[in-house]
Amino acid sequence: MRGVLGLWYSRSEVGLNSFQTSGNSPGSGHTSRCRVGLLGFGTVGLALARRLAGPDAPPSLQLTHITDRRAREKQARQSEPLASLTWTDRFDDLLTSDVDIIVEAVSASEPASDYVRAALLAGKSVVTASKLVIAHHGPALLTLAERQGRQLRFEAAVGGAMPIVRALADSGDRLLSVDAILSGTSNAVLSRMDELGCEIEEAIADACARSYTDADPSADLDGVDASAKLAILCALGFGLRVSPAQVEIRTTSRIRPEDFRAARLRNGTIRQIAHADFDRERSLLSIWVAPMFVSRASIFAQAIGPQNAAVMVGAFGGEVAVTGAGAGGDAIAVGAIGDLVAIARDRAAIVPAPVLVEPKNISGLSDRQLAEAV
Repeated sequence: MRGVLGLWYSRSEVGLNSFQTSGNSPGSGHTSRCRVGLLGFGTVGLALARRLAGPDAPPSLQLTHITDRRAREKQARQSEPLASLTWTDRFDDLLTSDVDIIVEAVSASEPASDYVRAALLAGKSVVTASKLVIAHHGPALLTLAERQGRQLRFEAAVGGAMPIVRALADSGDRLLSVDAILSGTSNAVLSRMDELGCEIEEAIADACARSYTDADPSADLDGVDASAKLAILCALGFGLRVSPAQVEIRTTSRIRPEDFRAARLRNGTIRQIAHADFDRERSLLSIWVAPMFVSRASIFAQAIGPQNAAVMVGAFGGEVAVTGAGAGGDAIAVGAIGDLVAIARDRAAIVPAPVLVEPKNISGLSDRQLAEAV
């Protein structure tokens, strides 16, 4: 389902299937491993560091630096080999280091965009786990990355371990619609309620205990998290500039056990679904995030715990489905490491900046869809 922004990823991966001739062959100038610096050492940062410094680390990558505002305290709690890396609480130290790629894994959206911008200006490629950075600043940052001859990648910001960004970018089809579970946190809560018949508060506490959510999961349950991710997918799949504020959202926080009992009588369950479809002739985008009734036989009902799932419909190839864990440090690390490996395989790739248009009309849930909303 190649939209205008399929170019974000597809052109940057020229040579990915020609590993021996794209930066790893004799005389290429890139015979050494790609040096990685990590910005942020919370749940995601810790999972990334353990993967990159562990026995299963991709051979093309070498974690060398960790930056965190409590660097000294956190370093003291680590064992080898993490403890012997270069730790600092100053972002400028990371910018002036010899790392090739900076992974942005800070918790808040701001100043995350400033960090990404500064890293690109310093000549570093960037992998970010922040959907808000890409949803609000993606086109401008990608333009800067192109100008700097560096790459900005963000699979972890959208799908976690579900490779939906790459699935959209690499497809040869024309995207018609996408339906997806984009919040692993919300899915963990809803599937727990479905399984146990418990109240939402109990399911939230369980998700928090399993590190699938922060203490305040409102951004996930209210659809704010998924709306930002859906805006990114509209850019990738349709070539549209969409603000998360333009997405109709309905909260999942008011779902109760009786809603699941009613859904069970219809041989279904409830999931938070993000939907977008684009009528190119009328320039009409239908887009929303809401808790919906789904059939037990659907891919969405079968997504349990922190799983994400998506069904994309193309004009020529029909339905394409992808799944993968969407919450928790390990899931986000999978997406980020995939991006790191792609950059390491072709460090010199130039990615064309996106060219987006705004839809003339935007609508929310249709009457038919409202009938299935919970």
